[in-house]
Amino acid sequence: MKITGLETFCLGYQMPYPLTYPRGEYQSREAVLVKVHTDDPDIFGWGEAAMWGGPWATTTTVLEKEIQPLIVGHDPRRLEYLWEKVYQETYYHGRKGILLSCLSAIDIALWDILGKTAGEPVWRLLGGFGRPLSAYASSGYYRRDYSVDDLAADVAKAAAAGYRGYKMKVGNVAAAVHAGVLDTPLRTTLKGDLARVRAAREAIGGDRDLMCDATTSLDARTAMAYADEFERIGIRWFEEPTQPENINGCAELARRTRIPIAGFETETSKFNFAAMMDAGAIQMVQPDAIQVGGITEARKIAAYAQMRHLGFSSKNYSTAVSLAACINLLYALPNGDYFECDMDPSPWREEFLRAPLFTYDDGMVEPFDRPGLGLDIDEAALAAWRATP
Repeated sequence: MKITGLETFCLGYQMPYPLTYPRGEYQSREAVLVKVHTDDPDIFGWGEAAMWGGPWATTTTVLEKEIQPLIVGHDPRRLEYLWEKVYQETYYHGRKGILLSCLSAIDIALWDILGKTAGEPVWRLLGGFGRPLSAYASSGYYRRDYSVDDLAADVAKAAAAGYRGYKMKVGNVAAAVHAGVLDTPLRTTLKGDLARVRAAREAIGGDRDLMCDATTSLDARTAMAYADEFERIGIRWFEEPTQPENINGCAELARRTRIPIAGFETETSKFNFAAMMDAGAIQMVQPDAIQVGGITEARKIAAYAQMRHLGFSSKNYSTAVSLAACINLLYALPNGDYFECDMDPSPWREEFLRAPLFTYDDGMVEPFDRPGLGLDIDEAALAAWRATP
């Protein structure tokens, strides 16, 4: 079997209202899906590359012009070889950022192909631990005309729907590390932010978890002020409190609080994650499969986390393709902990699938037996959101 080429699918969606977080405000969603073809017309794989606000054209150019020539003609089942080939051939200007995001898409698609050729779901090929996953709802942005009571009502709805936890944004304060260059609206104070957290904590109920995400926006000292109050309120984890480069500051924060520090979805490569774990900066290891280097890199990070007796989760905030990569990875792991369910407006979680990707019951998602990533994508349905790069 040989790789014959790839297709890119640029998607755009305008949400009904803007979402604000410490790094800015946005109302549009963008995504780049990748379909890797083989010389068997019935065998192909789907992947996704993280872009998070960047131009579609930069991602598609890297995929089509740089990575595609490196993999065409090769056996798609040699995943480790192809991952290392692309990484080393692009080493001098790669290693992080857009190159790793694009490599993530290819890697995820190759796992999809491997599962289809083997007739097994990817999670089983990865080790097949196969326990059901607890699901948490993820939203809690700052919004215009959205009060603390409105936030509490949404958190209560998630609890009523059975979700085992809820994750919300914090850190949109004047002391944010990037406040001097990012003109983010709806700035609040530490006191105002903590009022939001207390309201959410009460709404979710004492038997469920609340997580807080500062999206890499605080210096260590400001994060400590948050963490002190989080201990009193009762928070499951404090996500991305600092920038990932601030390993020492995050490690100092982790030593001073009993709240586990989660991160970093914005970081890439096993080397950087190992450095954070070695420093004691994170206790919940949380990469993004479509940004960190795909399933191949993420499972190595998960294995190192297991050696250090740390929990592992994965960001899930884009399309059904990244969702499929995330859920297959978590199903496979003995230290897989919590599945993120994006609650913000998006048609891409279900509307281009012919069949649901997973079953949800009482806050739990169950493993499936469909081969590959488990996706059945209706390409005609993608036309409603196709964009020109």
